[in-house]
Amino acid sequence: MRKILLAVLGLLAGNAYADDGSPDMKAAAKAIIQAADYQCNKVNGVYPAHFSNAFTVFCDDVYEYTIKDRGGRWTVEVND
Repeated sequence: MRKILLAVLGLLAGNAYADDGSPDMKAAAKAIIQAADYQCNKVNGVYPAHFSNAFTVFCDDVYEYTIKDRGGRWTVEVND
């Protein structure tokens, strides 16, 4: 039982320190957001959704966007 608990805690801790995205991924997200006429001067993090072709993007320590692939066309939604 103790080994199972340690394994679960290890997996949870790994998710807490997830990478905030590569420089290329941040640059692409910034370009898509700005092309949709939204504000994004600096991307703080890009996080892929687990079960869809979407990304959550944080910009300028203020804004949060969701970028989704809609049949080959990328759309941007503002998260409140």
